[in-house]
Amino acid sequence: MPSDETNNVEKVIEILTLQLKYYKELFVHTSALKEMLMKNCNEDLLSQKMEERGLLIDKIMSSKKYYDSIKECTDSADNKIKACTDKLLQEIQQILNSVVIFDTENIALIKNHIKDITCNLEKIQESKHFANDLKKHMSNSPVFVDVCG
Repeated sequence: MPSDETNNVEKVIEILTLQLKYYKELFVHTSALKEMLMKNCNEDLLSQKMEERGLLIDKIMSSKKYYDSIKECTDSADNKIKACTDKLLQEIQQILNSVVIFDTENIALIKNHIKDITCNLEKIQESKHFANDLKKHMSNSPVFVDVCG
């Protein structure tokens, strides 16, 4: 195998290994986010975890151009290299599938939290109206004087 081709293969495997590492980190962040949502964690911690996850997604997206070019390189590679890259690609796909499942669950949990918050805000608004109505009625009603006492 010529030196140039060997360098390309090593580069492809290096890129795939790095992508696999990023996707594993994404999985960890996504599963941690799910746990935090289920435990009703502090909003600052949730915000921080979402921000970290967002930065990781940005990193994955920025390295995606290299990842897409790998498919072209592997088509012309020999069987041993193709088997190695296929294995890495399968691992990435499995992790990505798990992340998608967790994301779906996280979205449902976030929607539930939003629904609860909306319901609580409506209750607060109703109680404010009730309190205002009581104040109006109290100011309009005559004062009772105890003449027997």
